[in-house]
Amino acid sequence: MHKRLKEIAARKAEIRKLLESDQQADLDALERELRDLDTEAQELERRAGIAAGISSGEIGGNPIENPIVNAGSRSAADNSEAEYRSAWLNSIRGVELSEAEQRALTTNANSAGSAVPTVTSNKIVDKVHQYCPLLSKIELLRVPGGVTIPTEGTTTDAKKHAEGAAITADPDTLGKVTLSAYEITKLVTISKSVERMSIDAFETWLVNKIARKVSEEISRLIISGTGTGEAQGFTKITWNATNSVEVASGTALTEADVVKAVGLLNGGYDESSEWFMSKTAFFTDYHPLMNKSKNNVVTENNGVYRIMGRPVNFDDRFGKNESYLCSLYRGYVGNIPESVNVTSQFVARENAYDFLGCAMFDGRIQAVEAFVKVVKKTA
Repeated sequence: MHKRLKEIAARKAEIRKLLESDQQADLDALERELRDLDTEAQELERRAGIAAGISSGEIGGNPIENPIVNAGSRSAADNSEAEYRSAWLNSIRGVELSEAEQRALTTNANSAGSAVPTVTSNKIVDKVHQYCPLLSKIELLRVPGGVTIPTEGTTTDAKKHAEGAAITADPDTLGKVTLSAYEITKLVTISKSVERMSIDAFETWLVNKIARKVSEEISRLIISGTGTGEAQGFTKITWNATNSVEVASGTALTEADVVKAVGLLNGGYDESSEWFMSKTAFFTDYHPLMNKSKNNVVTENNGVYRIMGRPVNFDDRFGKNESYLCSLYRGYVGNIPESVNVTSQFVARENAYDFLGCAMFDGRIQAVEAFVKVVKKTA
């Protein structure tokens, strides 16, 4: 599984080089391949996280006991990883290590800098994706350090050509999006009683605490990051009559407003477009348009709402007077260059442990035309 993830990362790197060097590259085909690779990578990471959860007992109640493994046939690599996980989780909360754990912490290949064990790291990644569904909707890279991604700039339409006539190159251009690596940190504190928790219980607590807060910040950045010293949020796009619909103050949103917004979205983004808004905005402005006897502007099926056939995503980080129709995958790219790192410190005056989770993330808008805003004026 890890081998396949490396192959996916290598292929994505090849595609990026191809996009930068080959002006004749088939952008649609490469984009489809990147989308497929992202989906496959996310499924592999999710599968690994679930498997790890089952093995540890976090999922399904009890750890899986394999009689053959328990009989002593577990591989040396499995033993080493298990011992390192135990050693790391005990060491960061001040629990005395066994001789085997001491050896694992100093000799394991992952021990440089007390790296987070693979199983624990996978659980954090899986939880971050669970708590931040926007990550599964953007184009997400995992490239160490900074990365520059070519984007489509000025383009002209194809022209009819007379056989034998000279062909003049069009003045098409490529833009670029450069992603850096900005820190996202979360400090969590728990009393010294953490030393008495079981390893699995402590790991579950630590993973949930850090992943939830990191994911909340990543969600905020994707939505409303300033773009200065942090990721850029798509709500920071410059809005005008070409990409937004304004509803006058004191008036209700109408079917015509919704139709106009859908009409403003470039047709190339229709297939992957979705709505994003707070629940307040939806139930105040859009839900009243649900009238099956008259139209199908707003529909509902098993609790899933759609507006003009496009699914609705709720997030209370959006303002109560705004909503967005967009193709996030086509319009926004992000990068998580490394796994979440965790460090700890015992604070004597509080008789407690501080655990600091640190993640790296940057994101930028790569296609402004993939976004349309509907805003209800307040004055």
